Amino acid sequence: MDDLHDTATAYYDLLKHETKLAIKAFCEEMETKVPDKISFEEFSKYMNIVGFSQFGSKKFFDQLRRRGRDHLIFADIITLLYIIESGRPFCQGTNCENNFIPGMYFTCVKCFFENNCDYFFNVCPKCFYNGHYKHCHKEFLDPIVMLRLKTKQDQSSSNNDVTYQKVK
Repeated sequence: MDDLHDTATAYYDLLKHETKLAIKAFCEEMETKVPDKISFEEFSKYMNIVGFSQFGSKKFFDQLRRRGRDHLIFADIITLLYIIESGRPFCQGTNCENNFIPGMYFTCVKCFFENNCDYFFNVCPKCFYNGHYKHCHKEFLDPIVMLRLKTKQDQSSSNNDVTYQKVK
């Protein structure tokens, strides 16, 4: 999660002043008791209100907050917004209970490309490796490989011979 915190902060530093004010207002909407300290109860309730209930679990809250604190601060909310805006996934494996994936993951290639990105099927590396998922397609790639594949396909638009190798 440290990489996500660092990435979110780097993006935040580049934002326009108006956008930073909007993020601050979003954070303040969550705070009901103590300024600059968002409890799990405040966080979970707010995530449900704004339609992001998948982020309202105690497990995700604990992943999001920095070690040594029992609450979220503004920097954690910046990370939360980066996670939401970048579309970071939750594992859909059978043993993960829909856990947030802070690092690498595998996504179904067919679902990604054939559904115009409206539906994704993602699993964490552990579930993928152990086959702990139920899905109708077998072609999975991690996002970096998929981006490289897409770039190669776009570069060779006149040559449709570029294909991906099945990972599993």
